Amino acid sequence: MYDIPEDKKAEREWFRFHLKKFGYEMIQRSVWVGPSPLPKDFLDYLGEIKLKSHVKTFKLAKSYKNRT
Repeated sequence: MYDIPEDKKAEREWFRFHLKKFGYEMIQRSVWVGPSPLPKDFLDYLGEIKLKSHVKTFKLAKSYKNRT
């Protein structure tokens, strides 16, 4: 889940691009699920560019299957 401020629109688009690249899919606005945890180096980089505080990650109790 993420809540990247409107004034960081370019960073938000960059973040979405990488979520897709990692195999994640959007299930609700700003809520994405993926096949595995985000890479540590990616999460570290989010900290460097001051986005990490806008991103929350969770481990699902069971696998998510898109029903569409």
